[in-house]
Amino acid sequence: MTQKKPIEEMEEKKEDISSEKTQSEDSADVTSGENLNKKDEEIAGLKKELEEQKDLMIRRQADFENYKKRSAKLQEDFKKTAIKDFACDIININDDLIRAIDASENLENGHHEESHKSFVDGVRMISGRILETLKNYGIEEIEALDKPFDPNFHEAIEMEDSEHHEIDTVTKVHQKGFKLDELVIRSSKVKVSKPSPKKPEDETEEPKEEN
Repeated sequence: MTQKKPIEEMEEKKEDISSEKTQSEDSADVTSGENLNKKDEEIAGLKKELEEQKDLMIRRQADFENYKKRSAKLQEDFKKTAIKDFACDIININDDLIRAIDASENLENGHHEESHKSFVDGVRMISGRILETLKNYGIEEIEALDKPFDPNFHEAIEMEDSEHHEIDTVTKVHQKGFKLDELVIRSSKVKVSKPSPKKPEDETEEPKEEN
């Protein structure tokens, strides 16, 4: 039997060790690649979850902003309704004062001229203060006289044909109207002049009689 030389045995051991090292490195590379793939998948999952949370926060923020707008509008509508009820009472009082002014101006002055003037001036002052108070609350008189008739703001209680108007026009205000922004508190009661119907033109002229 032939015995191996020590040198040959050493070479064989080196080859075995090198082979085992190569196999170990290959196995480590495979394991490392698997770990990297898992980490990539985890990162992708975290990114997706982050985007979903971001979208959810944006939607919730938008919902909250819409809720604030709806709440603000409800509060504004409630405020306007409350002011409207208050305004109606004040306006009716002012109407009584105006009627008192109109009635007093028709009285005979006689020996009561000074007291009559004081009464009228006092009532006018009260009416002016009421109108100023309404204005402070944003309540304004509806423009009507000599304005085009607008059924959204005017209530026609009297109509007449007119040759001087090309469109329906308010020519007299029987009772003033008031509004809060675009909310009508009370329509103006008005007289409306509308264009007179056009007379149909004769298609043929009547023949003249010969003498």
